[in-house]
Amino acid sequence: MRKFTKILIVGLAIFIAQVAIYAQSTGSIAGLVTDPNGAVVPGASIKVKGEGGQEFSTVTNDGGVYRIPSVQNGVYVITVTANGFKTSTFTNVKVDVGTPITVDAKLEIGNVGEIVEISSGGEVLQTQTAAVATTITGRQIVETPIASRDALDLVGLLPGTAAVGAPRRSSINGLPKGALSITIDGVDVQDNLLRSSDGFFTYVRPRVDAIEEVTVSTANPGAESGGDGAVQIKFVTRRGTNDYNGGVFWQHRNDFLNANYWFLNRNPTSLDENGKSVRQKLRLNQYGAHFGGPIPFLNFGEGVDAFDSGKNKRFFFVNYEEFRQPESLSRTRVVLTPQAQAGNYSYVTGAVTNSVNVFNIAQAAGQLSTPDPTVAAVYNRIRSSLSGGALSPVVPNLPNVQNFNFTPTSSQIRKFLALRFDFNITKNHSLEVVLNRQKFDGTKDFLNSVDERFPGFPFYSQKSDRNSYSYAVRSTLAKNIVNEARYAIASGASVFFPEASIADFNYMGGRSLGVAVLGATSPTVGNSTSGRSTPTYDLTDSVTWVLGSHSINFGGQYKRIESSGDAMNLIAPTVGFGLDSTDSAAFNMFNATTMPGATSGQLTDARNLYAVLVGRVLSYGTTAYLNTQTGKYEERGNLNRLAEQKSYGLFIQDSWRMAPGFTVNYGVRWQPQTGFIAKSFGNYTRLESFDQVYGISGLGNIFKPGTLTGSNPRVVPLQIGEKSLSR
Repeated sequence: MRKFTKILIVGLAIFIAQVAIYAQSTGSIAGLVTDPNGAVVPGASIKVKGEGGQEFSTVTNDGGVYRIPSVQNGVYVITVTANGFKTSTFTNVKVDVGTPITVDAKLEIGNVGEIVEISSGGEVLQTQTAAVATTITGRQIVETPIASRDALDLVGLLPGTAAVGAPRRSSINGLPKGALSITIDGVDVQDNLLRSSDGFFTYVRPRVDAIEEVTVSTANPGAESGGDGAVQIKFVTRRGTNDYNGGVFWQHRNDFLNANYWFLNRNPTSLDENGKSVRQKLRLNQYGAHFGGPIPFLNFGEGVDAFDSGKNKRFFFVNYEEFRQPESLSRTRVVLTPQAQAGNYSYVTGAVTNSVNVFNIAQAAGQLSTPDPTVAAVYNRIRSSLSGGALSPVVPNLPNVQNFNFTPTSSQIRKFLALRFDFNITKNHSLEVVLNRQKFDGTKDFLNSVDERFPGFPFYSQKSDRNSYSYAVRSTLAKNIVNEARYAIASGASVFFPEASIADFNYMGGRSLGVAVLGATSPTVGNSTSGRSTPTYDLTDSVTWVLGSHSINFGGQYKRIESSGDAMNLIAPTVGFGLDSTDSAAFNMFNATTMPGATSGQLTDARNLYAVLVGRVLSYGTTAYLNTQTGKYEERGNLNRLAEQKSYGLFIQDSWRMAPGFTVNYGVRWQPQTGFIAKSFGNYTRLESFDQVYGISGLGNIFKPGTLTGSNPRVVPLQIGEKSLSR
C-alpha cells in the first residue's frame, strides 16, 4: 500500500493502452481571488459567460481558489464579485481544448456596483498542468497558407513534425504512426485498420472552415486522456453564437500558365489548334459556404412573446464544401513492335541487329507454329488503340518494343458536410451534437494506378462514405461537481474498384492472360475488387469534483472497433505462358544454331515470346474462399471477414493546487484491451497451439540444434466469438 501511494504522488502509475480513444474535448478555468494585500478572499462569487450563451458559476473555497471544469473551447467573460470589493470583469478569456486556463483576480476595495474591467486572455505561464501542447485557433487556421483546405495539414507546420514527401507520411517527434491519436470532437477519425502504418491520416477529413481549433499534445498527458497515445491531435468543430455570421469561398487553380511536361513536348500525344502538344490537365475547384447563429423558434402559450430568438439557448453551425478536380496524367506504356507481334524476334550481337522468326524455328523443330487466336486478338486490340497516343523508340535501343505515350483523363469529386447543434437546456445542463458526412468519388483512381493501360481498356475507381457523430451532455450536478458524458461514432465504407467484373476479361476469353512479354505493359489494370469498413463506437464519462484545493477527475470509457471486409481477389483465373525446361524438344529449339551469337538472356526472351504468341500454358491460378453461409469453398468466391476488438478504461486524477503558482497532478489509469475477436468463421486462423511457435524444436528450445521435441506448425480456423490470443 505504501508503494502504491508513492506511485500515485509521483504520478507515474499511468498504464497506457495504445488504442484507447477517450480524448478530452473541453478545457477548464481556475484561479485565485485575493484582496489588495494579497490575502485570499473566500466565498467570492464567480460567474462565467460564453459567446455561445453558456453560463457557469461557482464560489471560491476557504483558500480563495475556484475551478470550473468541462468548459467548451471558446471566448468567455468572467465576473468576480465579493462584499466590500469592486466587481472585476475579465473579457476575452480564451479556453482551449484539454488546456486549463488560469485567471487570477486581485480585487479592489469599493462598492460592488463599481466595475473594474480587465481585458485578459488568462495567464501566459501555465502552472496547472505539465502537459506540453500547442493550440492553433481562429485566424491562424483560416489565414495560414497551406496547399489544401485539410486542417490536418496545419499540424505539419508545428515544431516536432517532420513530413517526408506528402503530408500523410508525417511523423511527430520521430514516434511511430501508431503512437498518434487523432480525434474530431472526441471521435476517433483514424482508419483503425491501418493505424500502425498510416496513423497520420484521418478517414474523416477536418476542413479549415469547419474547425474552431486544433490542439496537439506531445508530452505528459494526464490520466484522464493518457490512454490516447503519446501524441494527441484534437480538433473541435466551430459552434454558433448569438450573432449570425457566415462566409462563402471559391478557390480555383488553373494550368493555363503552366509549362508543358518535357516528354510531352518531345513525344506529343495530341496537338492543339496551334500545333503544340496538349498539356496535362491539372485544375482544381473548391467552393463552399459556412453559416451559424442562434436557432429561432415560435413560442406557444399565454403571456409570452410569440417569437423566441434562440439567443443564449440554441445554436447551429453548418459548413459545406465541394472539391472538384478534373485532371489528366501522362502515361508511358510499352508495346510490342508489329514485327515482334508477327513473331520476328530481333537481337543485337556486337553492332549487328539479327532477326529470327520464332514460328519458323518451331516449324522446323516439329513444334506448334501458328499464333493462338485469343492471344492474337488481345495484341490486335492493343495495336488498334494506339491511335490515341504517340509511339517512340525505347532508349536505350530495345528493338522488339516501343514506348506508347498518351494522356488519360479523370475527375475527382469530394463532398464535405459538417453540422453542429448546441443546446443550453437549463442553467445546469447542455447538449452538443456534431456530425460530419463526407463522400469521396471519382471516375479513375490515379492514386492506385488503376487508370486504363491503353485507350479504351477497362479502368476502375475508388469510392468511400465517411461519417462521424458525436453527442455530449454536460451537467452541473452540484456547485462543485460536473459530469460530462460523450458518445462518439465513426462509420463509413471504402470500396476499391467496384466496377471490376468478369466481363472486363471477355476479350481474353474470360481469363487474365499473361501477355506482358519482353517488358511490354500488361493490358490488365487489375483483377480484384474489395471493400472495407472499421466502424468505431465509444462511450465515455468523466466526473470532476472540486474539493477545496483539489480538483478530482474520474471516469471510464468503453470502446468497440468493428472490422468488416469483402473482397474478390481473383475475378478471373490467371494464365501464365512459357516453356517448361523439362520439355527439351521445345525448350532447346532456341539455341546457338538457330540463333547465332545470341546470349542466354536473348535465348530466354525468344522462348518467352514464342510461348506467348502460340499460347503455351505454363501456369493457371485461381482462388477459392470459404462461403460462411454454406460452409463450402467456392472458386472465385467472395472473401468475407468480420471481427471486433474492445477496450475499457478507468481513471482517476487529482489536480492539487498547493500554492497559487504550484500545482501537483497525479493519477492512475487502467486500460485493458481484449484480443481480436472473430465474428465470421473460416477466414481467420491461428496456430493449433502456442507451443507451435517454436516449430519442430519444441517449446522453449531456441538455439538448441538437434532438439526436435516439437511438431510441425498447423493452422486452424478461429471459431465465431473466439479471441485471437486464446491458448
